[in-house]
Parts: sequence; C-alpha cells; structure tokens
Amino acid sequence: MKQLSIKVTSNANGQDSSYFLGWEEYEKNPYDEIKNPNGIIQMGLAENQLCFDLIETWLAKNPDAAGLKKDGQSIFKELALFQDYHGLPEFKKALAEFMEEIRGNRVTFDPSKIVLAAGSTSANETLMFCLAEPGDAFLLPTPYYPGFDRDLKWRTGAEIIPIHCSSSNGFQITESALKQAYQQAQKLDLRVKGVLVTNPSNPLGTMLTRREINLLVDFITSKNIHLISDEIYSGTVFGFEQFVSVMDVLKDKKLENSEVSK
Repeated sequence: MKQLSIKVTSNANGQDSSYFLGWEEYEKNPYDEIKNPNGIIQMGLAENQLCFDLIETWLAKNPDAAGLKKDGQSIFKELALFQDYHGLPEFKKALAEFMEEIRGNRVTFDPSKIVLAAGSTSANETLMFCLAEPGDAFLLPTPYYPGFDRDLKWRTGAEIIPIHCSSSNGFQITESALKQAYQQAQKLDLRVKGVLVTNPSNPLGTMLTRREINLLVDFITSKNIHLISDEIYSGTVFGFEQFVSVMDVLKDKKLENSEVSK
C-alpha cells in the first residue's frame, strides 16, 4: 500500500513556470544601486510599498497595536487561543468598514458573510476547491497574473481557459471574447464553473469599466455559473477615475442581497 498520495508523489510542481523561474533568478542576483548595479530588477511583483512609511508612522504613534495591547493591557492570550474559524469578529467588522470606505461608502458588507484567509492567494485556491471539481474550468481575461497557473490549478485540478483580450481596445472584456472562451471550454469537454477577474488588473493596473462588469454579471447569470472578483488592489487606485466594484453593479441591478451576490 502506498504511504503517500498521488498528488504528493507527482512530478508536477506549482513553481514550474517562467514566472517563478524568473523570480528564482532574481533572488540569486538582486539589483542594488551600490553593491550590485548589474543585478536583476524585480518587475514581477505587485507590492504596495508606497504605504510603508504611513504604516510605520502609525505604528510608532500607536505602540499598543504592535505590542498586542488594548488600553495598555496585554491581549496576547486572547489572540493566541483558538478563535472563530472564519476570523476574529472584530477584524471582520473593521475589514468590512475598510472595504466600504474604499468604495466610497456606496455599498455595504455584512461582516458575518466574510471569511478571512491568509491573503488572496489562499483565498482564491480555497474558492477553487469549493467551486470546481478536478477538470472543471474557470474563464480568465488575458493577460492574467501568471501565478494563477499555480494558485488555481496545481492542487485543485481545475483548468484555466483564457478570455482573449486585445490591446486594440485597452484589453477590455467583450461579449464575443466571453462567448469564444466558453465555447473553447466546451470543445475541450470542460465544464465551465465561473469567471475570475482581478479588478484593478494584475498585471495591467487598469480597472474594469461599469459596462464590462455589467456584461460579466449578465453572462454568469445566463450561464448559471460563478463570478470571482479579486479586488485586492482596490485600495491603491490613483487619479480621477473612480473604481467600480462588482458590488456597485449588483446594487444598481438590485441584486446585492440576492443569490447572485453570494
């Protein structure tokens, strides 16, 4: 009898992609203006380092937070013991208020319907396990974050079918591209379980228009499939253009409290 599962003993590796190979080369030879001016510059990460000085300043002014204290008293034991598996209620409430603020308080979020995860990578993988069986497919507009080939497919067995977007229209999602991707999945005998988008986009940095989100909501409703809207970068939108969340569109359609909004 085998002691390990097929998944563990497989030769497949989630890091087997040019994206992660490039990352490894960077770690071997990172650029430094003084020490290594001929090194590699990491351009493959979307890290919001512009806020670090603000966070450091806030922590310096609020030492209780960094010291796991509340009103000067230690809350370490409270945090170290078993908690609600869906996340600390206080944290979920604060997160809901933060997401509402980012969206201009146009929409609301119910903390009781929020499940916390260790970042969007684990959240997206968990969603794949919940929504798709091995061999099922999700449609993703191109170009998409190359790490999705690991995050969404590697352990779950799900497949990615690209929604081919073009630079000619700023990589916007079109109805014809959605239909073609869906038909391509059918040709490959794959059951489409949903569409996943990042808004704002990684790697483009662009935002979905209200028209595109309306198109997506109408499409997934007509096909009775899921829509995952990864809005992890919604807090780093600059300029005069307003970020439009999928929740904005659901509210416009009076669907925010319906089965579609789940």
